[in-house]
Amino acid sequence: MQVRKRLDDIRRAGVDVLVVTQSRPEALSAASLPLPTVCDPDRAAYRYFGLDRGRWSMFLRWGVLARYLRLIFTGWRPHRGEAGEDMLQLGGDFILSADRHLLYAHRSDDPSDRPSAADLVDQIQYLTLPPAGDTVRVVVSSEVGSVF
Repeated sequence: MQVRKRLDDIRRAGVDVLVVTQSRPEALSAASLPLPTVCDPDRAAYRYFGLDRGRWSMFLRWGVLARYLRLIFTGWRPHRGEAGEDMLQLGGDFILSADRHLLYAHRSDDPSDRPSAADLVDQIQYLTLPPAGDTVRVVVSSEVGSVF
């Protein structure tokens, strides 16, 4: 996971990482959770953040096939999801302020559509550092309520 490699940069910016998974708690082992994780088997957070479900045909896109082949060549093995998991549920990456305003959103179009950890760190640094000189930073945000 790229984010783990950049975790020090993220934390230096004063940001915490939270992983949301559709897995049930009993399906996860503590050893497989390198970051704080919330289980959302009902996918309430996925709906709240507007994350779509894909179609089976998305797995045939060249970019998706290439990503899975790269993962397989590095030792990852595909597995069937746990009972109740939706294999078509797409993910996303979000940056929220301490007062729960949505500052950045990336909603995946397919399983391979994820921002790089470097892009996330750049976004975090841009959003958390005060503007320099006469620069005015405009952040369009929406209130994010309690999901869990």
